[in-house]
Amino acid sequence: MAMKYTITIMLMFLMTSIVAQDYKNSVGLRLGKTDGVTYKRFLTENGALEVMLGFGGYDKGMQIYTNYQWYFQIPAQFTENLYLYYGVGGHVGYIRRYNNRNYYISDSTVASEEGESTYYTIGVDGIIGLEYRIFSVPMTVSMEVKPYFEYYGLRYTQFRFWDFGLTVKYIF
Repeated sequence: MAMKYTITIMLMFLMTSIVAQDYKNSVGLRLGKTDGVTYKRFLTENGALEVMLGFGGYDKGMQIYTNYQWYFQIPAQFTENLYLYYGVGGHVGYIRRYNNRNYYISDSTVASEEGESTYYTIGVDGIIGLEYRIFSVPMTVSMEVKPYFEYYGLRYTQFRFWDFGLTVKYIF
């Protein structure tokens, strides 16, 4: 009988130590203005590389994003699993924009063009967010804002600050 309790207690300590460890990889979904499928790998204890295949955004299209992120634990009374992170990176892809262009043919005649155009895009991204790690499930939940500046169509630029997102990832 005492042996059963000893084995049970040893298994509980073993399970607790397994669950309490940090993770190296995660894969999941980001929902927000830019939706996407994301993969993250920690390269150092506090530094991770994240790659995301993103859809949507302010313009229709698809982009590949890469960010290097730095993580810092937030001392909280209720948990040790809350982290602040920030990072920088870039993206490349294409967007589809609706165009409505008016121009003069002669002094008194104005012509109009409407339609959707596809442009290649390249840009610089930033990211800042909060991540909560739930090792018992195993998953992470994060809220983030991802501002970006992009250059598209060989002559257009745009800056967007309010690209908020909610990310849920499976950790392994």
